[in-house]
Amino acid sequence: MNNNTNYLFVIFAILVSLCAYGDDYPLVYFDFKETLTQLPQDSVSQYDALKLVSALQGLANRESPQLLIRFLEAEGPEGFLNVDDYWLEKMQRGWLCDRTVSRTSSLTALLKQFSGCFQGYVLWDPAVPATSNIAATMCGVEGLLPIRMNSPLLAYLENCGETINIRENLTGMFTGAETGSAKCDAYLWAKRRYLDAGKCNPALMAFYIDAYTQRPGQSGFQYPDLPNSTLANHDYFISQKAFFFDLLVWPDELPMDDPNQPMGTDRDTLTQILRAQYKINGGKSFTTIGGFVSWDLKYTSHGQAGGKHDPVPTEWEYVALFSAYNAILDADALGLVCLPNASAYCHYPLKKDYKQHSRPQPPPLEEKTYVLIYMGDYDSAAWLSRNIPRIWDDPARGSLPAAWAFNPNLSDRVPYVFDHVFTTASLNDWFIAGDSGAGYLNPNLLQGNRLDSGLPDALTLWEEHNKRYYDRFDYSITGFVINGFHGAMPLNIQEIYTRFSPDGVGMQLGFEKSLVAETPFIRHTSDIYPRLETISTTADEMAGFAIKSKPQFLVFRWILQTPTTMKKVHESLLARHEVHDWVFCDPYSFFALYRDYLRNRAYP
Repeated sequence: MNNNTNYLFVIFAILVSLCAYGDDYPLVYFDFKETLTQLPQDSVSQYDALKLVSALQGLANRESPQLLIRFLEAEGPEGFLNVDDYWLEKMQRGWLCDRTVSRTSSLTALLKQFSGCFQGYVLWDPAVPATSNIAATMCGVEGLLPIRMNSPLLAYLENCGETINIRENLTGMFTGAETGSAKCDAYLWAKRRYLDAGKCNPALMAFYIDAYTQRPGQSGFQYPDLPNSTLANHDYFISQKAFFFDLLVWPDELPMDDPNQPMGTDRDTLTQILRAQYKINGGKSFTTIGGFVSWDLKYTSHGQAGGKHDPVPTEWEYVALFSAYNAILDADALGLVCLPNASAYCHYPLKKDYKQHSRPQPPPLEEKTYVLIYMGDYDSAAWLSRNIPRIWDDPARGSLPAAWAFNPNLSDRVPYVFDHVFTTASLNDWFIAGDSGAGYLNPNLLQGNRLDSGLPDALTLWEEHNKRYYDRFDYSITGFVINGFHGAMPLNIQEIYTRFSPDGVGMQLGFEKSLVAETPFIRHTSDIYPRLETISTTADEMAGFAIKSKPQFLVFRWILQTPTTMKKVHESLLARHEVHDWVFCDPYSFFALYRDYLRNRAYP
C-alpha cells in the first residue's frame, strides 16, 4: 500500500468513527437488558454500565439521533411492555421510517463503534459519591465517559480488550478542606471550572441523585433498582451540557449522606450554584432543572431516607429556592423517574404550532354538580413519556371529557409525545397546563425579596415564557398552581395569569379575587386516589364534598389515573349519589360555566 493509499485509508477510518454520522447511517438500538446478562452479576457493575452507556448516548446523539437503548419496562393496557420498543415502533412509522435500525447487545462493540464520540474517561471517586455527578457534568462539557475507581466494570472492559484512556481523575481530590464537606468541595470545584467559566448550558441543569446507595443504612454500594437510579435520564442532560447536582435544601439539618459537614453547607452550596447559573444566562431565560428530590433515599423523613422534613414540604422548599433563582422543575420524581433515549428523540420535528378542537359551547347553567377531573401529574417528561402506553392507549379514552394536564414545557425533552397526543386525540381529550404553567415553580417567589436572592422580579419573564408555550399548543387553561408555603396568590400575579391563561386557573391555595379580567380562578376541592378495586369508595369520597346548594363546582386532582377508572367512578356516582346531578365537564365548559356563576353572584 503506497503512502497516498495509506493516507486515504486513515482518513476514511476517521470519518467512519465520527459521531455525527448523519441520518443516512443505521440507527443503533442497543439492548441494554440483554447486556445486563453478559456483565458481572453485581449491582455496581450494572449501575456503572448504565451510567457509561447513558453518557455515550448523550454524546452520540448531540446533533442527531444515532444511538437508542432498550431498557424500560412499564405497564400498558394489556400488561407490561417495553416502553422503548413502543416508542421506536411509532418513530419507525413516521419520523424515522427511512432509517435502518441496527441491533446489538455487546458493550465493547458499542464503545468501538462510537469511539469517535468521546475523548477518554473520567474516573470518579466512590469515597465521595458526589463526584459521580461531577463526572456527568464533565462528560457533557469535555466529551468524556464516566467510570468508577476500582469498578468491576473497569476490569471487565479491560479483560475484553477495551483500552481505558483516563483523561481526568477525581479520586482523592476532595477532602473537605474548603467547606468542611468533601461533597460540597467537589460541587464548588465544578462550579468554578464549568459554571463560572460559562461552559455549561445557560438554561438547563440536572438535579439527580449521585452514586449514593439505593439501600440506605446498609454498608457498601447497592443498586437493586436500576430504573430508579436516574441514570437513564442523564443522556439528555449530558447532550445539552447541563450542570449536575444533588444537595440538601434544608439549612436546619445535616444530610444523611454527609452528616459531618457544618450545618447548612449543602444549602449554601446549592445557593451558590443557582446564583452562578443565573449569572451565565443573565436573567434572560428561566433555567429548566430536570430531576427531583430523592425522597425515598435521602433528604426526607420517609423510611430510611434519614431526614426530619416530610417529602412534600421538602419538595416545596426546593421549588421555592429554585423559583427565587428563576428556575423551573421538570420533576422526574423517583418511582417513575426513568426516561431513556431523550437525547435522541428530543430531535423530533414538532410542527410550528398545534391546535386543539374548537372550544365547546357550554350548556346553560343549571342547578347541578359540575365536576372537573384534573388528569395529572404530568409536570415530568419521564412520567409523561412512560405513562402514555397505559393512560393514552386505555380503551375507555374518549368516553368522557378529560383534562390532560400535560405541561407544555415538557415538549423540549419529549416532543414526540406532544405530536402523538395531538395527532390521536379524541373529541373528548383536552390539554391544559399543570403545576404551575409551562414549568413547575412557585409564582409568588418571582417578586419581592425572593428568599433574599437579591434577583429582580421575573413576572414579565414568566408571562413571556408561558405565552410562547401556550401559543404553540393552543393552551389557555392552567389546571393547578402550587404556592407551597407561600400563601395566597396576590392580585398582580393573578393578572399575569389572565394574559396567558385567560380561560381559567386552578389553585392549590387561595387568591384575592375569583374573577379577574374575565378569567375565573378556583381552588381545587381535593386530591382523590381511586383504585379499580375500590370504585364505590372513591365515588362516596367525592360525594362527600357535594352540598345541597347548587350549582356547585368541584375540581378533583387525580394522579396517573386511566380513562377506564374515570368511567367507572362516573358510573358509580350516578348509581349511588344520583341526587347531586353530576356533570363531568371538559375544562373549557367547566370554567365557562363557573365564570357565568361568578358573574351571577356577588364575587370575589
